[in-house]
Amino acid sequence: MAYKDLREFLGVLEKKGLLGRVKAAVDPSWEINGVAKKLIDDGGPAVLFEKVKGHKVPVLANLIGTAERLSLALELDTTDERQVREEWLRRIEHPIPPRRVKTGPCKENVLLGDKADLNVIFPPIIWHKGDGGPYIGTLGMQVTRDPETDCQNTGIYRMMVRTKNETSLYWDPSQHGAQHLQKWGRLHPGKPMPVAVAIGTEPCYLLAATWKFRHPPAEEDYAGALRKEPEELVKCETCDLQVPATAEIVLEGETYPDELKPCGPFGEYTGFMGDAQMFHVFHLKAITHRNNPVFHGEREGYPSEDTFTWMRGLEYLAYSKLKQMAGVIDVHMPPESCGFMLVVSARKLWPGHVNEIIHAVWGDADLGPYFKYVVVVDEGINIRDPKQVTWAIGNNTQPDRDILLAPRCSTTGLDVSQPYSKRGWSAKCGINATLPTEVYQAEGTKPPPLCDDPDIKAKVEAQWKKYGI
Repeated sequence: MAYKDLREFLGVLEKKGLLGRVKAAVDPSWEINGVAKKLIDDGGPAVLFEKVKGHKVPVLANLIGTAERLSLALELDTTDERQVREEWLRRIEHPIPPRRVKTGPCKENVLLGDKADLNVIFPPIIWHKGDGGPYIGTLGMQVTRDPETDCQNTGIYRMMVRTKNETSLYWDPSQHGAQHLQKWGRLHPGKPMPVAVAIGTEPCYLLAATWKFRHPPAEEDYAGALRKEPEELVKCETCDLQVPATAEIVLEGETYPDELKPCGPFGEYTGFMGDAQMFHVFHLKAITHRNNPVFHGEREGYPSEDTFTWMRGLEYLAYSKLKQMAGVIDVHMPPESCGFMLVVSARKLWPGHVNEIIHAVWGDADLGPYFKYVVVVDEGINIRDPKQVTWAIGNNTQPDRDILLAPRCSTTGLDVSQPYSKRGWSAKCGINATLPTEVYQAEGTKPPPLCDDPDIKAKVEAQWKKYGI
């Protein structure tokens, strides 16, 4: 049975010793930041801050920050990330439409008009010392609807509190929320577009919100696929958007296509502070929430819960696309690269094959903007072992022969290797770190054999206790 809500998932984590409860009162201006950062760096458990100074709502952070908790979110009993990936991809091949219900726990409290006050429901957390203000949208899931197709989208975009009923709304032009707003402005000039924000849901809805799906169907259909049961959705109070019925908190509001206001700075997933920018504005109209709600947020930066979840999603997406190519065996996105590097394991089948793999990554609409570096290695290299990947690059490549450069490609605006005036553009680098067998063949020779003696290694490992080491 799928988790019915966030609270049931927390119960499972607690039974397994994977949830820490902080009962001491914590200061939202710095302590939540500090404790969350240490737990993330140490690979610690999810954490629930039960007492936040000056506030009644507890704060949950670091919910899905390890392979074990990701596995549990899918109700799997494994920490093998490749098994988790295969099950994820198998499930999303069969989307399950949501079930519409008349009401749900998220409607236990309904605050409209002047009663809808962000200061009442959200602790003013400063997630990073240099942030421009409290952020409630680090894991808020914004729900919008395509005004042309009527298909909903759910994505995670950050929101900084500006007033009691106004926040920033960061939508990159490449994201579905921004595309919906652009269409809305064309079809409904001068009118605001409805937006809903779900906070604190069962884990599969959150995981689906991190993935880059083609619509239709919508993320809620894929959330149903991941949990193997329909997601229950309920209609908002002020618009026709549908949100998870068991969400802890739901914000309802609207945004205008042409209204922009300053937001930031903010600590980005790359580990650097982002500068203040002009973002869209979310105008709050209503808040609905459960009795005794839990606020789910996170400390961005590297590492973080967000980098773990969305990077796994991007890696799974890359694998699902590239495995269709001849010779591709596996892919891995080193988390330390913050989404800028993809390592591909491949069986080289013909001259130029590796370059074709690299160009396939850069030419893909979903993958291309992220991967500044693509490294292709032979199938015998463990792509999850940086030592082996480095060995392959150092030993198998000639810079003038095996490095492929592509100038002026699109990229994320968070790439700090570029000054602000050049953000959004980047050169791309592909590295063919496979053994250059074709070069040796052209000369009528063979590459030297490896000296790793796997048969002797296996014999020694089988009787390791004998050596008393």
